Amino acid sequence: MQATTHWLRLVPGRTLFGLKAGGLAVQLPDLPDGVRHPGLEAATDGHRVALIDVSSQWLRDNPDLTDRYAANLRGVLANKAARVDAYAKHVMVHGSIELFLGRELDRVPLEVEAGDGSYEVAVNLLANAPRNGRAAFAMPRGAGSSKYDDPDFLAGTQSWIDGERLLIEFTPEEGGRQETLAADRKQFLTALERCWATMQAVSERMRRGLPGVA
Repeated sequence: MQATTHWLRLVPGRTLFGLKAGGLAVQLPDLPDGVRHPGLEAATDGHRVALIDVSSQWLRDNPDLTDRYAANLRGVLANKAARVDAYAKHVMVHGSIELFLGRELDRVPLEVEAGDGSYEVAVNLLANAPRNGRAAFAMPRGAGSSKYDDPDFLAGTQSWIDGERLLIEFTPEEGGRQETLAADRKQFLTALERCWATMQAVSERMRRGLPGVA
């Protein structure tokens, strides 16, 4: 499990003197190998956003890199050609937590995000769910949902708290049959809280570097 901060390398905007929808490039500080990997790339009505994902732990230990990136990003956001949408605003100051499981360290979905209450739900379940039974590691059912609806699981294709274990079913990235891994419930909670605190520390520094923007 690791905390990740999203850096925008393309901000949605107008190019070719405002004639064409596209993306405005952000100059990124140099980063060493092993602390970043390519992130999401998407387009909405031709406006492009592209990310690189950077280790929040490394950024917390090297805060000047966050300050340099924020300064470069401010310059792009001040451009009248920028067309920043809600998604871009969100990822500017909210990181995410990546989960890797299995022998091949497959990337497994972990649906714990800032602002939607999922982190608080995950921590509460891991800390307080009964230890003499099984409980879905999932968001609470919404109003009007049926008891027969599949839960909105927080990890993998499905995940269950079973006594002192957290059982996570996932599909290997290379394909094949689904696998189930049993994680120690307390250790998973400790790792989640540590990663969240790291991610939030970097996010707060980013907010201070983008006054009036995010």
